[in-house]
Amino acid sequence: MKKVLIGIAIALGSIILLLLASSAWMYTSTSGDYTVALTVADDPTIPHIQINNTTFHAETFGSDTNDVVIIIHGGPGNDFRYLLPLKPLSEKYFLVFYDQRGTGLSPRVDVSQHSLEICLTDLADIIDYYAPDRQVSLIGHSWGAMLASGYIAQYPERVHKVVLAEPGMLTSEQGNRYVENFKIDPDWKAMKAMVRIAFQAMHLSNTDEQAFGDYIFGKIPMLDFEGNPMTRYFCDQDPKNGYMPIWRLSALSSMTIQGQALKEDGEVEIDLISGLENYRNKVLFVVGECSQIIGEEFQRDHIKHFPNAEMVVIENAGHTMFGEQPERSMEVIQAYFDEE
Repeated sequence: MKKVLIGIAIALGSIILLLLASSAWMYTSTSGDYTVALTVADDPTIPHIQINNTTFHAETFGSDTNDVVIIIHGGPGNDFRYLLPLKPLSEKYFLVFYDQRGTGLSPRVDVSQHSLEICLTDLADIIDYYAPDRQVSLIGHSWGAMLASGYIAQYPERVHKVVLAEPGMLTSEQGNRYVENFKIDPDWKAMKAMVRIAFQAMHLSNTDEQAFGDYIFGKIPMLDFEGNPMTRYFCDQDPKNGYMPIWRLSALSSMTIQGQALKEDGEVEIDLISGLENYRNKVLFVVGECSQIIGEEFQRDHIKHFPNAEMVVIENAGHTMFGEQPERSMEVIQAYFDEE
C-alpha cells in the first residue's frame, strides 16, 4: 500500500509540474503589448454626459433643432461603434449615440447596476435628457431593439417612429428558442485558442478591475471553430462578412443581464410585449437576408405582437446589416421616416 501511495504522489507531482511548466511556457509565449480601450473614468476627454450620478459615453451628430433619433446598440455588453454607419441620417435628424451603463467607453460599474430594468430606466433618462419636451424616434439593434420594444410598451406617447433591427427575444417562448439555437460546443482547437486568449489578457498593460474579462469577452465570440453559432449571423456563415468594429465589450454586463433572464430550471423568463398594444404608430422591422439565428423567420413571431408593423429584408446582409449594406439600410430607414 505504501508503494502505491508513493506512486500516486509521484504521478500527481509530475502532473502538477507539467501543468506549471506548460503555464509558464504559455505565459511567456503570449507576451506582448495587449490593451483594452480606456473608459471615460480614465480618459475624461471622451465625449460623455452624466445623468443621476451615472456617466455615459455619448456622442451626437446633426442639428439639435431637428427631430431627435436615439440609437440603441446591441449586446448586452456591446458599444455603439458598429452603428456609426447610421451617421448619414444626421443630415436630417439629431442623432444620439450612447454606450449603455458599464459598457463600451462608459465607466465600468458594479454588478448590482446591471439589469434589464436599469437599462430601460437609463434609456428613458437618455430620452428625457435630449428631448424632455418632444417625441423621439428610436433605432434599436438586436438587444437594443429589445430595449426599444420595452420602452415603447411603457411610454408609447413618447415615441414617433421605431426601427427594430432583429430584436433577440421579446417573450419567454422566443427566449427559449434563441437559447436553443445558440448553444456552443467548442472543439479542441477552440479550447486551445480560448486558453491562449486568457494568457494574453494576463499581459494587459492598461487595466481596470474589469479589463481582464472584457479582453477575453471581446475575442472569444469570433473564434473560428466548427459549430460556432455566431457564424449563422452572417452571409456564407463567415464572421468576416459581418461588420462589428468595437471599442470595448463588457463581460460583466453581458453575463449578468443574460443570467438574470434564466430561471433555476434553465428556462428563459422575459416579457417585453406587455403594453405594446398601446403603441399604434407603424414599427419598421429590418432583417438581414443571411441572418439565420434571429432572422426573418424568427422576426415573424415578433411582428405579430405589434398592432402596426412592417418588415423589410436587406439583401446580401447578415445581422449587422447597417454596416454590411449601409446605403440600402439608409434608404429603407429614410423611406420609413418620410412616411406621414
